[in-house]
Amino acid sequence: MASSPISARLSPTASSRLVVLAETAIKAGETARGSLRRRTSAEMLAKAPRDYQTEVDVAVEQIIVDEMTKAFPDYAIQGEEAVGNRTAGPETPIIYIDPIDGTTNYAWGLPHFGMTIAIAEGGRLVAGVVYDAMQDELFSAEVGGGAYLDGERIRCAEVGDIENVLVGAGLPIPGQVKAVAEEAYFDAIKRLMANTSGVRRLGSAALSIAYVACGRLDGFFEDGLSIHDFGASALMVEEAGGIVTRFSGADVDGPGDILAASKALYPWLKEGFATKA
Repeated sequence: MASSPISARLSPTASSRLVVLAETAIKAGETARGSLRRRTSAEMLAKAPRDYQTEVDVAVEQIIVDEMTKAFPDYAIQGEEAVGNRTAGPETPIIYIDPIDGTTNYAWGLPHFGMTIAIAEGGRLVAGVVYDAMQDELFSAEVGGGAYLDGERIRCAEVGDIENVLVGAGLPIPGQVKAVAEEAYFDAIKRLMANTSGVRRLGSAALSIAYVACGRLDGFFEDGLSIHDFGASALMVEEAGGIVTRFSGADVDGPGDILAASKALYPWLKEGFATKA
């Protein structure tokens, strides 16, 4: 492992490239944190209805792309804002970047968002970080190396009592739900409201899934996500002993629906979709 002050916030066996991801996310987070404020509609670009971009999304992604290009000149890059996207051969590692996951929160001045960087090899996520710039919390994981929050090993909570679980869920905009009928999706949320300790919609899928990995949430589901949103934190859940699949239980092999949970909660959470799918 490369020597770095960031190393103390990662696994003791973290690779040098995970150190680079972490250092870059923290550097980018400084820009995002210092620019947080409520923005008007005139200051935002609507990429699609209710899908926003601020000037900070672009600036932060540029910082990350610049650092990734220096550290990994031969890797492909896929950023959500397409600032410096580039392709490469089929066997080349791909870096996925979401400069601000939770842009709607950010654009309204809500201090809950994260930047996420992940590396995939052969179609499999192998390393990733999620950084909460406002809380200065660094989540990280590598395949086979466990999941960590600021240097401490994290694990999913193993609570099987449904009345005592807290679950995160996305509240979709029109047209976002495609994996199941909208009625089935909202029935799944109603089922949570009727049986669990509560439902939380935090506005950042990356942080919500990372919260599953460290036990702050027992589970999470949302449709219409990209690998930029969930890739790094999904790896964290798996490395923390949890399960990540589609609503149907199928493997996650691209953008779409995500169901992440502890092993104790997963069967019950999945059942909420199986009965209505």
